[in-house]
Amino acid sequence: MSDKLLEVKDLRTSFFTHLGEVKAIRGISFDVEKGESIGIVGESGSGKSVTSLSIMKLLLYPGKIVGGEILFNGEDLVNKTNKDMMAIRGNEIAMIFQDPMTSLNPVYTIGDQIAEAIMKHQKLSRKEAHERALEMLKLVNIPDPEKRIHNFPHEFSGGMRQRAMIAIALSCQPQLLIADEPTTALDVTIQAQILDLMKSLNAKLDTSTMLITHDLGVVADVCSRVVVMYGGLIMEKGSIRDIYYEPRHPYTMGLLKSIPKVASDEKQRLIPIPGTPPDLLNPPTGCPFYARCEYAMRICNTQQPPYFKSEDGKHESMCWLLHPDAPKNEKYELLKGGVKIGK
Repeated sequence: MSDKLLEVKDLRTSFFTHLGEVKAIRGISFDVEKGESIGIVGESGSGKSVTSLSIMKLLLYPGKIVGGEILFNGEDLVNKTNKDMMAIRGNEIAMIFQDPMTSLNPVYTIGDQIAEAIMKHQKLSRKEAHERALEMLKLVNIPDPEKRIHNFPHEFSGGMRQRAMIAIALSCQPQLLIADEPTTALDVTIQAQILDLMKSLNAKLDTSTMLITHDLGVVADVCSRVVVMYGGLIMEKGSIRDIYYEPRHPYTMGLLKSIPKVASDEKQRLIPIPGTPPDLLNPPTGCPFYARCEYAMRICNTQQPPYFKSEDGKHESMCWLLHPDAPKNEKYELLKGGVKIGK
């Protein structure tokens, strides 16, 4: 029996606008194993959130999945009807959205909103659902849960609202939790608490997690594998160690160099990636990072590179510099051995 809970195969998603087809996802493949946490990382517009919305089949018009498969427990979600997906969403696959204030209904108590999800999917009575809601608030470490269960969203702090969203998402014990920028707009202390909570709940409940973020620093202590996206494609994927200490794609290297470093005595300046992301209304024929890459070669502009794999096949990178016949670049070879990201 396969350990793969989710398999995304050659997924392509587009938005059909009056200007033309915006190819937001251009053929990506990855998987999530049972009980595993993976990170989906990239700049705004790279396709991270569209990937999650495609999996949940929550794309709004004019968005549409135009190709590929999304296998969940071996069943293709692409072919599921909206009625089928309503039974899966919240029950088997749950999602935490970026802004808990807009995701929570301001006129219902936190307890009622958790209980609603439980009653809908678990077929429990209102009393049983509220008892379960109280258990969930305790599980996500909400202080004084017996009192807080009767509070409205505006009575919660930002961090507590995010905990409430996690409680709602996990209330039906889903097999897969998708967290889309769950620490956005939270201060660093609360961010750390939310990430620690997600990590502990993943271990306790054996729920698989997809953590979507623009910050590679966020996934380091939560995920076991990382998928790096850019321009609607996967640039690189591998284990935490592969991505942090042996990055092979110049885009991944650029993301790592832009992470604030912890250093005791030296002052260090963040190094931004120059340029702007590609126009996916007219996507480039070659590598989407070509225009911003300091190591770019002529072939990078005309031909999309294949994935070059490590010996064990678990570390994949889409870059012509990894071709056996590519000219050696001393600076690239040095960074390929690992980008120092601080102590």
